[in-house]
Amino acid sequence: MLDLIKIGSFISNVRKEQGLTQKQLAERVGVSDKAVSRWETGKGLPDTSIMSDLCEALGININELLSGERLDADTYSGKAEKIMVDLVKDVQNNKKDRKIEILGLLLGCLLLLVGLFGIMVVGGGRLVYYLDAPSLIMVLAIQLIIEGAGGQLQGFIQAFKLVFGKTDNSEAAIAEAASKSEYAIKFAEKAAILGGVLSSIMGFVTVFAIVFRQNYEVLGPNLAVAVLSLLYGVLLALLLMPIQGRLHKMY
Repeated sequence: MLDLIKIGSFISNVRKEQGLTQKQLAERVGVSDKAVSRWETGKGLPDTSIMSDLCEALGININELLSGERLDADTYSGKAEKIMVDLVKDVQNNKKDRKIEILGLLLGCLLLLVGLFGIMVVGGGRLVYYLDAPSLIMVLAIQLIIEGAGGQLQGFIQAFKLVFGKTDNSEAAIAEAASKSEYAIKFAEKAAILGGVLSSIMGFVTVFAIVFRQNYEVLGPNLAVAVLSLLYGVLLALLLMPIQGRLHKMY
């Protein structure tokens, strides 16, 4: 397999030999300096569409780039063959990884269904206990409002396009978009959890008010006061999240 760490270190060393900064090399190749940083830290390979330009800028050839070292005439041919074999192995391994991911997903879904069935049979529960459209709608609404107010809605939608769709963009462009989308997904996770907590707190007070309707004047207000600090904390977190999202877009 290709040694990304070795390749990255080689790119970094040759760049420094040429007296170039990451930003200068990025400008010559037509990518961001973050993309160059990813290559040099072994987190990714240059996209095939820009490998020739990168090699020209560094004064090396593609075989040397993918080998992660300078090659002389004696070792050039052998290294070229090894690189081809490694590339084929990488493609095969990626296909195997994809199959394992799909198999794990299907197995997980099957076990989840078995577990839910067991809970309903053993515990005497019903599926309807776990399905409540108004609660789901409320959580989704809060999540979308916070995402939109925080300026992260576009990144949230783009995340699904990157994962489930096809793109012709370069590796550098995909990496940059993925970085922004990853933050948007984390932002959405927090908003969903806080939205669920907020909805549960409101439902908690309402249910107890109904159950203890006869003593509502005593129990109702006291129950409300008992959860007010948690309610206010969640509300403040939800109000601050859009500010965090906007600040993140500034850098």
